[in-house]
Amino acid sequence: MTGMMAGIGLMFKPFRGLRFAVPETLSDRLAPPYDVITTEMRRELVKRDSHNIVNLDLPLAPLGENEYKYAADLLGIWQRRGELVREADPSVYVLRTTTRLDDGRNVTRTGVFMAVAALPFAPGSRVRPHERTHAGPKEDRRKLTIATGANLSPIFLLAPDRRGDIAATLEKVAVGKPWATADALGGHHEIWIIKGPMALRLATLASDENVYIADGHHRYETAVYLREDRDLPKKWVAGAQQTLAHLVSFKDPGLAILPTHRIVEGKPLERSAVLKAANPYFARALPEQTPTLTVVFRDGSEAAMTLRENADLTAATDLPQHPSVRELPVALADAVFIKLVAEPLLKKKSVVLRYTPVESEAREAAKSEKVALAVLLPPTTLEQVQAVSDAGEYMPPKSTFFAPKVPTGVVMRLLEGD
Repeated sequence: MTGMMAGIGLMFKPFRGLRFAVPETLSDRLAPPYDVITTEMRRELVKRDSHNIVNLDLPLAPLGENEYKYAADLLGIWQRRGELVREADPSVYVLRTTTRLDDGRNVTRTGVFMAVAALPFAPGSRVRPHERTHAGPKEDRRKLTIATGANLSPIFLLAPDRRGDIAATLEKVAVGKPWATADALGGHHEIWIIKGPMALRLATLASDENVYIADGHHRYETAVYLREDRDLPKKWVAGAQQTLAHLVSFKDPGLAILPTHRIVEGKPLERSAVLKAANPYFARALPEQTPTLTVVFRDGSEAAMTLRENADLTAATDLPQHPSVRELPVALADAVFIKLVAEPLLKKKSVVLRYTPVESEAREAAKSEKVALAVLLPPTTLEQVQAVSDAGEYMPPKSTFFAPKVPTGVVMRLLEGD
């Protein structure tokens, strides 16, 4: 049956969202995803409004207090004071964001917040990852979810939307006066609350095909764990079968993946030494060729390189075997260039890397006396993400930078009474 899955019905569903009551306050209450917020960013967000969502999603408790209990108490206080209200009827929440990306492009992207089934990763899984996760962040999100009984921030999901029906329906419903507008986080945001048949249509269309995790792998795996947690309060068990998601169509023209350039820390390396060490693996890229990577040296010179067809990669033990990953420029940069070229020249078994999606920042960083060199990379494509996920493989860390980021605070989802 269209959009159905055995035993759980629709994979996506409308839900009774928990949101800020006064739409005019949103400009000062939205926040970026918790895992990109620096200490200074957090301070500025709270300075603008003490009710900023960062106080819940990235809690900082007074000295001696438990941060998760602090978030839970604050959530309750905001609800009792009427700062947060619960939707009376199941709804979906359409968000349109217009912003300028780090690469200078102006984009507009439209997506929808819904509840998605928390399905374990397995061969043939309907929700597909492309990154590995780590225990620490998952434990943090588990403790926060159990303390608050809520999904405070969404997983960012992508739908192939082969017929374009999701994109077309979102364009159809995102008309007229929005419930709220907000200028925050470098963008302009418009939000529509959709109920009834059109909300169900969006959920049904989204449930028709596999979806891919763009951001939020740790949050999603936490949701899968909680779905099976027998110690959950009974009042949360039904709600824990799903989690909060923001879904965007592959067809959306504003969906972008920016590159993640590598900045290799260490003593600046000489151009001639690097080219000599790289020669067994890489050739200088011809003008008509697309480089696998481009190395930037301290003197500002650059060397665009392509992988040699006959390169012996036996020593690249960190390079995955599956072609969907093995041929990615980001994988070749990490496992071949940095591991087999830069690290031996620096006489280190591993180097410290910094990352940026901004090409000019990487070039500027390469001028530092504390930077060995910078490696410029092309952006990973949606097709590459899909191929890796469909193969059940994982990309290297920091392979993708999806933009614009989905703001936290548009809507939350309580586990009880959804």
